Amino acid sequence: MASQQSIESSPLMQALEKNLPKMNFYRFCQLIEQIYADGPVLGKHETPTADPLRFAPSIDMSFPASELKYIERAPYINRPTTVRTRFLGLYGVDAVLPLGLLDNIIRREENYQAMTDFLDIFNHRIITQFYRIWLKYHYPASFLDGGKDPISLCLLGLTGFGIEGTSKQIGTPLSRFLALLGLITQKTRTAEGIVGLVRVLVNDAKVVVSEFHPVWQSIDNPAQLGGKRHERAALDGGAILGSRFRECNQTIHIAITPQYESQIADLLPGGQLYHDLLALLRAYLGYQVDAKMTLYIQRQFLPRSQLVSKNSRLGQTASFTKKTVDGEPIQDEVAVNLGCYCGISYAA
Repeated sequence: MASQQSIESSPLMQALEKNLPKMNFYRFCQLIEQIYADGPVLGKHETPTADPLRFAPSIDMSFPASELKYIERAPYINRPTTVRTRFLGLYGVDAVLPLGLLDNIIRREENYQAMTDFLDIFNHRIITQFYRIWLKYHYPASFLDGGKDPISLCLLGLTGFGIEGTSKQIGTPLSRFLALLGLITQKTRTAEGIVGLVRVLVNDAKVVVSEFHPVWQSIDNPAQLGGKRHERAALDGGAILGSRFRECNQTIHIAITPQYESQIADLLPGGQLYHDLLALLRAYLGYQVDAKMTLYIQRQFLPRSQLVSKNSRLGQTASFTKKTVDGEPIQDEVAVNLGCYCGISYAA
C-alpha cells in the first residue's frame, strides 16, 4: 500500500490525471518511471508485484477516442492503482476472447468481476511488455541527460569515449559526440567531418574548411654561412635562408559565418561556444592537424563603436560604419581572427 499512497500524493500524478485522455501512452509510462526513478521500472521484472500501478483495458466497447481513459483509484480488491486503457488487452475494444465471454463482461453479468480480475493479470503484462518493446527500439525515447542511458554508453564505447574519466580529459560533455558517431568512428579526418563538428555547436552557421592553409613557421636556430658544423648551411641539405618559412601541409583553415547576432559573443575568444569548439577539435583532430579559425561577421551585426567598457572589442568587433557615395551603409563582412588550434607545439 505504500506505493499506492505515494503515487496518489505525487503532484505529477495529480496533474496527469486531469489530462489523462489527452496523454500519450508511452509518454505516460515514461513520466511514471520518473516518479519512481529509484524504484523498479514497468514490466522489467519477472513478477508485476513491484510495479507502482496496474494497466487494464476498459470494459466498455465504445469508440476509442483516446489511449487512456481514467484512473481507478479505489478498486474493489486490494491491488495498486489501475489505469484503464482503450487498446490491447484480452477484453475491451481490441478483445481476442470468444464472443460468449466478452458478452458476459460487457453486460456485467454475475461473477464477471472474477473473470476480469483473472484476465487483468495477463492484461497488465501484455501492456507493459508492449511499452518495453517500444522503448527498446526507440533510442531517442530512452535517452537520458548526458548520455547516461545504456545504449548511449555502448555507442560511446565504440568511439573510444566510454573509458571512465574521458569527459574530464576532453573538457566537454560526451553526449555531444553522439551526434558525430559516423565521423568519430572514421580513421580519416575529412573537411566534411570538421564542418559537421562545427555545426553541432552552431547549427545554422556557414562553415567552409580549406585544406593546405599556408602559415609562417619560425626557426629557432637559423642556418648561418660559415658557422659551426651543425649550424653550417649546405646547398644539398635543404638549407633555408631566413628565420622563418611558409608551411602548408599541417594546417587547415576554418571559416565560420554565423547567421544570428546572438551567436557572435559566444564564438569569440572567452565565450562558451569558443571553448566547446576547441574541445571538440581536440577530440577530433588530436595532434594530426592544426587549425586556423576565422569568424566572418556581417557588419550589420556589429555594435556601434562607442567609448564604453562593455561594447566592442578592439581588434575584433570594433569597426566603423562604411558607407557608399550616396550615404547608404555597406553590408559586407568583417573577418575576426579566432586564433589557432595546435595539437602539439613545434620546435624547428
